Amino acid sequence: MDCWKTTAALFTTFCLIFSGCKPPAFDGEKAYAETEALVQIRPRDAGTGGARRAAVHLEGRLKALGFKTVIDTFSEETSTGKMFFNNVLGRLPGKTDRLIVLCSHFDTKSGIAEDFQGANDSGSSSGVLLELVRVLSEHTSLETGFLIAFFDGEECRVKYGPRDGLHGSRRLAKQIAEAGGAAAVEAVILLDMVGDRNLNISVPRNSSRVLVKELFSAAHELGVRPQFGLYGHEILDDHVPFLMLGMPAIDVIDFEYGSVPGLNDYWHTTNDTLDKLSIESMQTVGDVVLRMVENLQ
Repeated sequence: MDCWKTTAALFTTFCLIFSGCKPPAFDGEKAYAETEALVQIRPRDAGTGGARRAAVHLEGRLKALGFKTVIDTFSEETSTGKMFFNNVLGRLPGKTDRLIVLCSHFDTKSGIAEDFQGANDSGSSSGVLLELVRVLSEHTSLETGFLIAFFDGEECRVKYGPRDGLHGSRRLAKQIAEAGGAAAVEAVILLDMVGDRNLNISVPRNSSRVLVKELFSAAHELGVRPQFGLYGHEILDDHVPFLMLGMPAIDVIDFEYGSVPGLNDYWHTTNDTLDKLSIESMQTVGDVVLRMVENLQ
C-alpha cells in the first residue's frame, strides 16, 4: 500500500511538471450552484412530495455524470406511523474490490416552516457531494470504487431512536453488511453542515481515529488545518449505523452555525438560508475531502 501511494504520488508530480496536465479540481462555485438548485425544492422533509422530488433531482444529477444509479424506496414504521423514504445511490466502480462511501442527507427537519430552506442542513453537504462526484467521474488515477449515497430520513420527527431518525443510513449500512461487503469498505465519509461562512469543522469523538488522522493530514497538506478540529462530544449522525456494523466512518461537520462564533442558533430555524453560506467554505471542505480520498488510494 505504501509503495503504491509513493508510486502514484511520483507519477502525479511527473505529470504535472513535465506534461502540463492537471488532475480534475473541485470547484466551490459549482458546489454552491448544486446547493442552490436543491434548496429550490422545498420542503424536503421525509415522507413529503418535496423529498421525492429532491430524490429524483439528485438521481438525475448522478446520471448526468455517468454514474449507475438507483432510488431505493422503502417503508418503515416510525414514531409517527408508517413512512416511505428514498435513498439515492450511485456507483463508480474501481479497479479493486475496495470501496469508499461518500454520503450526505438531503431531507430537512419537519415542522419548521412550509418554505424552510435547509440551506446548510442539508443543502450544503449535498451540493459539495455532487461536486465531488463530478470530480471523481473525471479522475483517471483512482483505484478504489465509490458508493455515493444521499440519505433520506436523517432528521428525527420527535426524538432519535430505533424508529425515529437515521432511516436511510441504517438501511444502507445493513444492506452492505448483509451482502458481506463491510470488510471491503475502507471509509465512510459523511458530510453534514459544511457551508457556514465561519467554517469550523468539528469532527465528533465517535469517528474512526484512522479517518480523523487522514482528514487532518489532508487539511494540513492544503494549509487549512486550523479550520479542522475535534468536537468534545459524540454526535448522533448518519455515520453511526456504519460504525455499529464495523465499518470505519467519520462525520465531517461544522456544528457551530449561528449569529456569532460558538453558537448554533441558525440550526433548525428559518435562518438556515442560502445567504448564510460561503463558496469559500465549500471550496475548503471539498478540497480537503478530495485530497483525503486521493490519499486513501
